[in-house]
Amino acid sequence: MVNFILRLIVLALLCPVAHAFCQQPDVPIYSEILPTSSGLPYDPATDTRENFLAPDGKTVEVLVKGPTGSGTYSRSIRSGETPDAYFPAVVSEAVTAGAHHLVIPKGVYSFHGPDFCTDLQSSSCNSPTSCNANQYWVCAPHWTIGQYPSGQVLVPDSVSDLDIDFRDSELDFSGPSIGIWILESQRLRLRNVTIDWPSLPIASLGTIVADPLNPGHNALVIDRNYPVVDKYQGGPVQIQAVDIWDDNIDPPGTFDPKANNDFETYFIFGAPQPTYAGKTSMGEQTFSCESCTFHNSSTDPSCSMGLGCANFDVFSPGTRVIVRHYTYNGQAIAVNWSNDVDFENVKLRTGPGMGITVSNNGGYRGFRLAHSEIKRGPGRLISTASDAINISLQADLILEGNDVGFQGDDSINIHSITAPILGVKGTEIVVGGACDPDPMDAPIPGDELGFFNINFAYQDTARVVASTGDSCGTLHLTLDHAIAGLKTSYSLLDLTQQSTARYIVRDNVFHECRCHGVLVNAPYGLIDHNVMFDNSAGAIALSGGAGGGPGSTNLSITNNLISRPGQWAQTLGAISLVAPGTSTAVVPAPVFEKLRIANNVVKDAPGPAVLVTSTRYLDLGPTFIVNANQVQTAPAFFDTIPTLDSILVDHSSDGIICGTERIGQSTGPIGIDPTAKTVLIESACTLPLE
Repeated sequence: MVNFILRLIVLALLCPVAHAFCQQPDVPIYSEILPTSSGLPYDPATDTRENFLAPDGKTVEVLVKGPTGSGTYSRSIRSGETPDAYFPAVVSEAVTAGAHHLVIPKGVYSFHGPDFCTDLQSSSCNSPTSCNANQYWVCAPHWTIGQYPSGQVLVPDSVSDLDIDFRDSELDFSGPSIGIWILESQRLRLRNVTIDWPSLPIASLGTIVADPLNPGHNALVIDRNYPVVDKYQGGPVQIQAVDIWDDNIDPPGTFDPKANNDFETYFIFGAPQPTYAGKTSMGEQTFSCESCTFHNSSTDPSCSMGLGCANFDVFSPGTRVIVRHYTYNGQAIAVNWSNDVDFENVKLRTGPGMGITVSNNGGYRGFRLAHSEIKRGPGRLISTASDAINISLQADLILEGNDVGFQGDDSINIHSITAPILGVKGTEIVVGGACDPDPMDAPIPGDELGFFNINFAYQDTARVVASTGDSCGTLHLTLDHAIAGLKTSYSLLDLTQQSTARYIVRDNVFHECRCHGVLVNAPYGLIDHNVMFDNSAGAIALSGGAGGGPGSTNLSITNNLISRPGQWAQTLGAISLVAPGTSTAVVPAPVFEKLRIANNVVKDAPGPAVLVTSTRYLDLGPTFIVNANQVQTAPAFFDTIPTLDSILVDHSSDGIICGTERIGQSTGPIGIDPTAKTVLIESACTLPLE
């Protein structure tokens, strides 16, 4: 009876309605300024619409509109016509004919792609306008749908209302540049297609050895069956990223889920490339580190790959490694300045850089990826060299029924992008102009701006009442009121135009990658009924705090099955809500707010199942934990609680943890640090919170 009364008191404080937290008028949350619907009409004949209940009790509508109109156009590729010419032509012909359904005859289409300059030692090849493998944005995409906007565009219209059915065709791209670039389009659907880079050396395998040319340090020998000469990079293939590989799992192997991601190195942040020595006493394809940077030792903290210091000494001799060669050198599909783009039954087998990027340079809305695959083809090592799916500045996202695995970074990364504040004087602030075709990329009068401190704790919201300046220089914005304590170290998020929100990630499988299953810092979302296993960085991570951006608020994480998260989860948890501070281990103020985490299963985790910091209004449970905390040595601590606990809560307040089932000898208790304030633990979720 005492626990029941205590729970009622806490529930009254949190004001839950149907397993949700109702609005607290004296405690603003930035997401609740955002609309929970696009406001656009829904046509069940063409559109996809999903609804869910957010933790604040509001119904969120996620709408992706589909192509409208009738008429079918199709023609075969002509004799002597290349795919590079054929695909732009048939799109143009379909638009001219007024057709809204384009059928591509089934076939294998091999693109020549852009011509790359390969003499990387020449000045002409390294000019700002030269197309080489290190400047892929200068290179033409293999296929462009739409056109680059000639001026600011409010409504995309270069291609509208077009459904492209590839009839299970395969598009084979060649060079390390964008495969398909979708520009200034709306209500566009691509379906039934396989995309690949069958001849591009995305990655290779090798072994760490003692360096024959630089005694006392390590070198890399690439396996004989991975050719070291790369026609696009003009000589020996570049060593861009190196990680530990496990040959014994799912042949030809995977990123080693038991290897902490600290055991990796990148040679793309200003570090000298290793010297290709060819055949040495250690192997036929040896890369020596006689040219590498070491500083004082391999463990010298000033020897950071982010500061241009990279070598192989972080690995032990004999370690099997995967070497990525095109980590950020292209995107398989890029979508910019577009509304309502829909991919159905798309199979991406291998690609340079990221798989699918959406609106990294534009604040439009509507994207769907459904019943698709991003995973390696037969005999390939990885799928994409970096993120499989990366989405920013886009509202209304539906990602459902997909199989995503074997990529070099996160399966799904959904994030908002903030802007720095360059000057503050009363109600006037100075920000940088976006200088791109999207008028929504810069705040305009009428926009609501959310302000965040250096740790991305939300401070206040103000409305823009006037704007002067140059969108390609600096903008002077007048706010409807001054923000107390606002500094130039703070950031703003345009809640009217730019915030990524209203998203559903459901019924997907994320697996066997150097990655998180889902990495997110966007509000009003549902992550539901996904399966995640062997993801080296853990299953679900909420990014926030110093360097992480605004934290997720009004997010539900429900009914997910998580197994064998990688070694990062030993410290940060399989489900991780950690906001680091600039001067503290974690931010002592709320970064994540109004979260529901319920009915998730976590199995065989090296560390905690759930780690929570810097959170307010937390509803956690039921949670089913089987064999967590498997690594019992050298636990990390979050204030007073160790990572040998199965659920950790630190620097949080106003939460409920209920219905936790813990199975297995290694599975630890629930740990609540005194900084967690009012966090109540109950053995069962007894109240009828439906």
